[in-house]
Amino acid sequence: MSDRQKTANYRRCYITDGQGNDASGGQHLQALLNAAAKAVKQPWLRALGASNSSHQLLTYLMTKNSCLCGELVYYEPGRKIPLVDIQPDGTTWHDTIHPKDSTGKQRKFQEQSLYFAIRENHVAIIQSTSLQSDELQAFFDWLIHSKANLSPLTLIALQNLPAKSALEKLKDHKIKGIKFGDRLFTNVKEEVVAQAGEPKPKRKRYVQRIETSPKIFDILVGLGVGGPILESLKANPDPGAIQVDVEISYRSRSEKEASKVLHSLASTLGKQDGLETEILLDGKSSIKGEELTIRGPVTVQCPDGCVAMDDALSKLSSWLAEQIKNGKVT
Repeated sequence: MSDRQKTANYRRCYITDGQGNDASGGQHLQALLNAAAKAVKQPWLRALGASNSSHQLLTYLMTKNSCLCGELVYYEPGRKIPLVDIQPDGTTWHDTIHPKDSTGKQRKFQEQSLYFAIRENHVAIIQSTSLQSDELQAFFDWLIHSKANLSPLTLIALQNLPAKSALEKLKDHKIKGIKFGDRLFTNVKEEVVAQAGEPKPKRKRYVQRIETSPKIFDILVGLGVGGPILESLKANPDPGAIQVDVEISYRSRSEKEASKVLHSLASTLGKQDGLETEILLDGKSSIKGEELTIRGPVTVQCPDGCVAMDDALSKLSSWLAEQIKNGKVT
């Protein structure tokens, strides 16, 4: 059986009135989700978009290591599976097929999965490209508030928190600056789909599309860098090589103020993979990007390249229980 290393990410759930004030009434996310699952009949299926063309499905809920654990999946009905191979003459073969089970019955293609473990308001997740903490938060809001009508006047937020090592550094140092950066554009390879009535080509054709990094683009727009400037940068012969670095001068006046800034940066920048972030401190010290979040490796069983859900939830809940026991999260 093949084992693979995954990353467990920590989030803390806050139940507020939308103004930053606690509105939990003594309840926590674990209890609310458990109550919602009992109140709402399966399937726990959420349609997305105006056309309901894609779905999120909560497949299972179970208790492991005193945590409420589950799997959230994403799929699009009718989506086919792309196939590729090499023919005897060395050319490439492509085709697409409908997903079917071992009996030949057509099923849904499970494109993305997210695994979570919850103990009270402590949340651990193994996320994927299209299913991350923001999508899980939206699903919980839909199931608990819209479907089960529990605590309807509250807001559920899964917040990314800085590591303990980052907070420790603020006891002896003040913040003097913030730096972050990322590639502005990425090259995306897209298949050219034949129009209706056109013969199916023997080989698939692809085009290169330039895609703007949403992480850095939103920041640049907020700083007043308009569309015409970004369009001219996109015309660069090698737009994928454009790196944008932003440095902000800032000096904190107290540890309390610095801690507030650190939590704010962790909430916005810390959860974004690939964004190079550094908080500059006096005394030539600094807080690196990896300290703006709490995460750790977990090794899960992946027979035939697919994650074994039960093993993943066992490992994830054990990781969360360990963080709580060792005082890394409070």
